[in-house]
Amino acid sequence: MTRLPTGKLIFDTSVYVRHIREGSYSRIEDDNAVLKRSVLTAVVAAELYAGARSREEKDDLDALCQWHQRLGSLSSPATSAWLEAGQMVGRYARVYGGLRMADHFRDVLIALEAANNGACLVTENARDFLRWQKLFRSAGRDLMVCDVLTLSEG
Repeated sequence: MTRLPTGKLIFDTSVYVRHIREGSYSRIEDDNAVLKRSVLTAVVAAELYAGARSREEKDDLDALCQWHQRLGSLSSPATSAWLEAGQMVGRYARVYGGLRMADHFRDVLIALEAANNGACLVTENARDFLRWQKLFRSAGRDLMVCDVLTLSEG
């Protein structure tokens, strides 16, 4: 088991969904210092809005986005990130074989937001993001990935 790394954090959609649906990861939500060093990317927020099941969930997302906006920690991919994401998906297809762009493009944008913010990407989907991490490295980019499922309580 590992601990949550120091420095900036970007939580992947998978972490938010598990927390919203099951109440998992309340120790993260209860840790104000962790929340203050987290960055919310608009890509994750859009995925969360798309999956909101109720007006209450939508209102909670509004509050989360507004909170990050006030803190200056709401991030959105720049034009260059969109272009780089397309290049990375193309590179992935050449290295690992074909893939459906629609299934991976948002993940690449989230990973780029983490890399561009110098943040560790905290996810339940570590296997896929570790593959992206290797691809990022081969392109001279740094991507830190943390598997939230292996985190210790303290």
